[in-house]
Amino acid sequence: MEKIIKKQRDGFVTYQKEGTLDFWQIINDYIQGKVISKNLGSGNVDRSVARITIDGQNFIIKCEKERDKRFEKRVMRMVSGPYYSQLLRRLVRAQNKGCTVTNDIYFVAEKMRGRESVETWIIAEYVEGTVLSEFDNITPYYAQMKSVISQLHQYGLSSNDVHAGNFVLTDDGLKVIDLSDYGNFAICKANDLIALKRFYGIEPDSKSFTYRFIRFRDNFRHWSRKIRGKKTRL
Repeated sequence: MEKIIKKQRDGFVTYQKEGTLDFWQIINDYIQGKVISKNLGSGNVDRSVARITIDGQNFIIKCEKERDKRFEKRVMRMVSGPYYSQLLRRLVRAQNKGCTVTNDIYFVAEKMRGRESVETWIIAEYVEGTVLSEFDNITPYYAQMKSVISQLHQYGLSSNDVHAGNFVLTDDGLKVIDLSDYGNFAICKANDLIALKRFYGIEPDSKSFTYRFIRFRDNFRHWSRKIRGKKTRL
């Protein structure tokens, strides 16, 4: 059974899975430019993502400083607390039950202000393989995509950002990466199934009330905008 070690370090609360690497030192070395790295880009000045190499092994390192300033989002963060440390706990629980369909997270450091993390560092597994977005035709992988998302839900996790760039074909099969299941779990699960249907035509095995409600809401917004001559995403 894997465990998480919690510590206070230089104004951060850190959470690390048991192991031999000192990820806190790795972050400091990375900041000082002492670590071999490749910037992967994020398109946001408040978020950085890079691939780093430690003793011949690749990892993903992220820094999140972005905070949605809308009132309702701030209230949600204050109520729910920091996301990544909770994700690490949920991931460990899922892995202890046998979950292998997503990338691993090894370390989270959060600088807290109240119940909000104003600066978060994450070190995660770099999944070796081919991202599905690099294929011209991913139709042969639709069944695996559906199966991976279904397994994720069974273990109490969700992607909440389903697209070809978040699926990696490995020697052991398909994996989903970069989970971002903030908020209500039922809504995140419904979002996964809706994305599979909308973008790839993959039908869900069952449709929950939440799924049907979100589909109805989205369709209503679509036709409302279309009637008014505005652009729509559907």
